[in-house]
Amino acid sequence: MRSAFYHLMLLASLTACSGEQGNAGGGGAGLESGQALAPNIANSVEMPSYSLLDAPTDLDLVIVSIDTLRADRLPFYGGANATGGSVEEPWSLSWLAQQGTVLEQVWAPAGLTLPSFGSFWTGLAPLEHGTTTNHGKVRAQNFAMQLADQGWINHAVVSNGVLNPSCGLRRGFLTYQLSTNEQEEQASAKLLSKTGKTVARGQRRSLMWAHYMAPHQPYTPKAEHVGSFSKGLDVAGDRETLEQLFAQPESFDASAREHLRGLYDEEILTANDYVVEFLGGLDHQYQNAGRGGLLDNAIVVVMSDHGEELGDHQNYFMHAKSIYRGVTQVPLMVLGGDWPQGERQAVSLALADVLPMVIFGKQPQPGYSFSSWGSRFFVARDARWTLMHNPSGNLLGPEAPPLDVPFHYPQVALYDRQLDPLEQHDVAAENPQVTRQMLDAMSTWYRQLAIDGEAPIVELSDDEREQLESLGYATGGSDGATDLDQPWSGEQWNR
Repeated sequence: MRSAFYHLMLLASLTACSGEQGNAGGGGAGLESGQALAPNIANSVEMPSYSLLDAPTDLDLVIVSIDTLRADRLPFYGGANATGGSVEEPWSLSWLAQQGTVLEQVWAPAGLTLPSFGSFWTGLAPLEHGTTTNHGKVRAQNFAMQLADQGWINHAVVSNGVLNPSCGLRRGFLTYQLSTNEQEEQASAKLLSKTGKTVARGQRRSLMWAHYMAPHQPYTPKAEHVGSFSKGLDVAGDRETLEQLFAQPESFDASAREHLRGLYDEEILTANDYVVEFLGGLDHQYQNAGRGGLLDNAIVVVMSDHGEELGDHQNYFMHAKSIYRGVTQVPLMVLGGDWPQGERQAVSLALADVLPMVIFGKQPQPGYSFSSWGSRFFVARDARWTLMHNPSGNLLGPEAPPLDVPFHYPQVALYDRQLDPLEQHDVAAENPQVTRQMLDAMSTWYRQLAIDGEAPIVELSDDEREQLESLGYATGGSDGATDLDQPWSGEQWNR
């Protein structure tokens, strides 16, 4: 029997807002969305067994996250455009990829911001840490709290309203500031104003988190980047246009779609500018304190919460409805300390594994990563295969705006990412043993989730509700999940 809390969580999980829920990845070579990074099937490479807390030198921890950054739009993940800036420019995304370790297969638990960051900061699945939606609350203890208990001074500036101080992630931070979309250009300066004294004193270790909203829609890159990849068409990258493309795809030709992808890539360049400003400024703060540079004093983690569909499935460009690879595979780079320079790691791991690995030196266990939309649509992945599962056979798909256009998931489908990076060709019939094994693994994972606590109840102000809805997210309702939505075992799949 499921606990009452579990059923309340299911009722709370309808609202998929800021764009994350899943474990998926990149694009496809020769396809509209850009170049593919074919997965490296080797999954036996051990990660550096480096514990930040046990290091002989007291290093700080810097987290830089970029909202809605799809991995395969970056050149070092196979992207065709130079979205990572110049490799010669210190602190650009491309420079960071050369200076540190790039992890090739990292999977988010959802296509929504708060569930995804909840897992990143707690190491738990969304149904364990407290919210499967963007307007719930992460209730589990997070790693910032653990570091604060050990005397760390922690600062954060976040540029997504979903991450407001009431979301549950503010705990553990001495300062935690929300910077709205309109104020994003000041986010780096705001955080640097907080870190300056901490770095100068150097008496206590520090965790610093900068989160940038670009390239989340609307795709409105800085003026100096417009035209770098877009086609100069009079097609805006706003929510209304992207919803129209989903509802009326015949209204947009291939050139218009490529233009929108170009605007998205230009937004990545915009985010790159913010990263250069923040990390470059932080490097100067350490140097001015006579402590050496940033990488002499800190581990730097650069990551995303989720990606963007960009039209790979059913003409959908955004993310809140999707748990396919383009949305749930996230980029990850780790620099500093004992992390190797210029190395790539092919091991498949969940976003929830990252901080336990970085802070405590915990090796991720080989096996499957799982993602879901609420408690109704599921995906499992290993280094090669993707299993998509819609247990109830729901034909409408996730209840995220626009609500009147279905986003259909197959009841059971298997994809070979080695041959089909965009997860478009179902090969379950040809691989029944793999399909049953992955269904069994998914069913076991689902039933073993440690669900505890109380259902999150968060009242939104009118301003908060309006802000979430402006980003294209639902802010109320229930997904109506029932026992019919539980993942099947392999035996239940009749083929």
